[in-house]
Amino acid sequence: MESLKSTHTGQHDGRRALMAIALVAGLGLAPGLGFAAGGGGGSFSRPTNTQTVKADPTPYYRAGVAAYNARDYARAAEQFGEVLKIVPKHGEANYYMGLTQVALEESKKAVRYLKKAAKYDKNNFEARARLGMAYLATGNEKKANRELETLNKTLDKCGDCGVGRKGRIEAAIEMLESALGGGEETVGSLLFGPVEAGEASYRAAVALINAERYEDAILDLRAAQAVVGPHPDILNYLGFAHRKLGRYDEAQLYYAQALKIAPDHLGANEYLGELYAELGDFDRARAQLAKLQELCSFGCAEEEDLRRAIATRLAGR
Repeated sequence: MESLKSTHTGQHDGRRALMAIALVAGLGLAPGLGFAAGGGGGSFSRPTNTQTVKADPTPYYRAGVAAYNARDYARAAEQFGEVLKIVPKHGEANYYMGLTQVALEESKKAVRYLKKAAKYDKNNFEARARLGMAYLATGNEKKANRELETLNKTLDKCGDCGVGRKGRIEAAIEMLESALGGGEETVGSLLFGPVEAGEASYRAAVALINAERYEDAILDLRAAQAVVGPHPDILNYLGFAHRKLGRYDEAQLYYAQALKIAPDHLGANEYLGELYAELGDFDRARAQLAKLQELCSFGCAEEEDLRRAIATRLAGR
């Protein structure tokens, strides 16, 4: 395939992102999400830009979703538990484990997982609403109201944060207010669609990142992740989008999860190094550069980009 070229901005390699769109469309392997061909719930290919995968949580995730939808909640809990053994700080997996515990009428366990979901994924406003509802189920109305207060403060700070984000906060508030008003909680299905839906969301997210529409990209990346599970390529771009929005703690968490699954993922290693450089932590940035030098025996775009980013930040001190 003929390489695509674009001017490097020092922030994101547009050439690699554009290739991701093209190759995901053709179910290629690199660079991009690289899903294997096939429909709902099959295997996924190895993450792109990486040599080894330490542990792949996506099959367990898909099995957990399938079991949940089949109302086999015990098996769902078992499968989501396997996901959390690999990526214990993954917000989405903690959220679905929390929902599973709600279905099992294990309210205290639900609180534990939903607290983690809200902590590790600050964009999961639904998790905070469900946490409030779980508190209600344990008889703790005070803590439930505290979660509602947090959601209302988040909405107040939202301003012009985007229709999609604002709408999700409002929906979460409405859900929790209904529960506090005596409404009944229902156990619904996790309707995420086929693998192709995840591919489409991922392609849309990459295009939005190229357009520097990071907030919108996060929504599509979350939609892709809901279908696929904790895939390093998705986690990498979630880290990138959050970093561009100045949410460094969240970005670092996403990079860490990507690298826990695929330690030599070139993109995540590069972007984590760029994050360190932006924060002025040049020792850690250089450590990431050294790792890329080790991984890229004959050089690679990620190594060059990180080297350039470090030099640019040092020159601007």
